[in-house]
Amino acid sequence: MTQEAILRKIEELNEADNTREIVEFIESLSDGEKTPVVLCELARAYNNLAAFENPNNTDTELLKKSVSIMESIENQFPENNHLLNYRMGYALFYLDRVGEALERFQTALIQRPDDADTKEFIKRCLDRLTLPVFDKNFSQRVNDGWKKFAAGEEKLRRLISENADSDEITGYCHELLSETFTDCCFEIGFNGEKYDLILSPEEDKYMLYLFDKFKRHASESVKEHWNIILGRQPSNKNSELAFDGKKFSLSDVSVRIEQEDRNCTVIGYCEKLTDLFNVNKNKALWCFDLLLDMTLGEIVNMRYVDSIDLTDKPFDSDDAIPLVRLRDIMKERFGENEDWDSAERFLDTITEYELKPHEFAEDEYPTPRLDAFYFFSSIPLLMFEYMNNDHYTINKADNDGVAAGFLFFPVHVFEDDENANRGKKILDFREELQRYIENKAGDSCVFIGGAFGLDNCYLDFLAWDIRKVLNAAVDFFAAQNTVPWAFYQSYRTDVQVLSLMDREEE
Repeated sequence: MTQEAILRKIEELNEADNTREIVEFIESLSDGEKTPVVLCELARAYNNLAAFENPNNTDTELLKKSVSIMESIENQFPENNHLLNYRMGYALFYLDRVGEALERFQTALIQRPDDADTKEFIKRCLDRLTLPVFDKNFSQRVNDGWKKFAAGEEKLRRLISENADSDEITGYCHELLSETFTDCCFEIGFNGEKYDLILSPEEDKYMLYLFDKFKRHASESVKEHWNIILGRQPSNKNSELAFDGKKFSLSDVSVRIEQEDRNCTVIGYCEKLTDLFNVNKNKALWCFDLLLDMTLGEIVNMRYVDSIDLTDKPFDSDDAIPLVRLRDIMKERFGENEDWDSAERFLDTITEYELKPHEFAEDEYPTPRLDAFYFFSSIPLLMFEYMNNDHYTINKADNDGVAAGFLFFPVHVFEDDENANRGKKILDFREELQRYIENKAGDSCVFIGGAFGLDNCYLDFLAWDIRKVLNAAVDFFAAQNTVPWAFYQSYRTDVQVLSLMDREEE
């Protein structure tokens, strides 16, 4: 059949509300007849089946099929194609990937700027992202994830002990972890005594917080057989890495260190990487970074190596350090504490920085945080993305059922006659707020920093259960008479603030 005839048949079935017949019809076509346009109609049919056949509990597997189909064909459509982006946004919205859905609907609106359905979905996305209450928050995902892992870990151990196909082992482990994580990197194995599940944040500190929360809630039955480890561990000095058709041993690489305070830049040279370096430097750097993980361990690499580079020329003998010695040298420089290489200690580290605050005109809407002059954060990338209207990390958080955001309140009320203790009063009030939420909401969030501004003070967190965190904050502000208002905002610049208490409005 021609594409036109196929599309006419699909439209007839649509008009008769025969969605399942559309699926059966398209799936019966030959590969040659399944053009991108026809497959886009199949994705639409999956969306409709998911919503219409089970409206109270949307079928996520059908929606995932729809997304997978559209991802496979989208490079064959114009970038702002309305139908593809609208249908992708629809599937992502009902998969609770609302940040990504919003971007798709906004793209779809470019081609059809007056489309009412698209505008309505954009409004629904923004409402959901303003108050990110999820169908299943991260706390629930962790609990359900460990139940699933506990039920399936015996089979996983058996697959490892029987030396099953590696794809079968990793596929099954991924299935067990998918109850908790939208996406995650891991390694598994047996150390001779217990089985190891190594969760790799891939140098993303946000993911390390999620893994830490996950690890702390492992059941005793799981810990009896498994070590839950955060970050790739240092390898044996004789280990090799197979990459791009070659094998690299740690002894093939020499490095030079340029230290700045508590961080350093590591520059590497490896003769085997020279050709790749000259053709694709980014790919060569990725290989070098893996070799650093193998040498240092992933946490040490994340914490102390600020940047990396490669050279295609050998070092002078006085500057060259064998890569196999790098961890020992890093320990001499940074390892004054026994837990210098622990993930838990790394999570407590804070980055401080100053920026020139934006001074708002009287008629200008004061965007939260732009008034800030001093920031401190354990995930500075999240703050910089917010300041640059980049939603990469916050979209990941939305997908994981994590609410990444901040509370803020005005600072003008803390002024006194001499203004001598103003800073201390603000800091004490902020710490009192944090302690109250920690006591009232329990293990429902982790605080990751904050900021001080000309107008407001900010308290940042990742919420595993945003309802408990905001309810505790509401109770705190209702019981005090210091500040006249307080708000919450997600780490997004495209949503509204959420009022927690406003006596001025009252």
